[in-house]
Amino acid sequence: MTIETVVRVRTESTRDFAVPGSLDDLVGPSEGSLRLPDSVYWGPDPVVDLAHWDDIAKAYEATLREGTLADVQALVSPVVLRRWWSSLFLPVRIRRTWESRFPELVS
Repeated sequence: MTIETVVRVRTESTRDFAVPGSLDDLVGPSEGSLRLPDSVYWGPDPVVDLAHWDDIAKAYEATLREGTLADVQALVSPVVLRRWWSSLFLPVRIRRTWESRFPELVS
């Protein structure tokens, strides 16, 4: 009798992601529009309006998952991040890492 075992590896557990040394390193806009680079968001309509929650979620979730350190620093605003952190849908590994580095994000 042979038993087959299927092992699945989730890519989120093997991919690197960028976290700045300080929230002060984040210089993204807190209002207006923001154009996401193709390397961060490759879907339709890469321009987001930071006055709308859905656009903020799209931009920040994609940037924190896919962005380089330079992307994160240039696109993310510390003001917007603090305000919406708890509402962002992020992989557990990314959320835990950011919260351990920046405990002020935890509500």
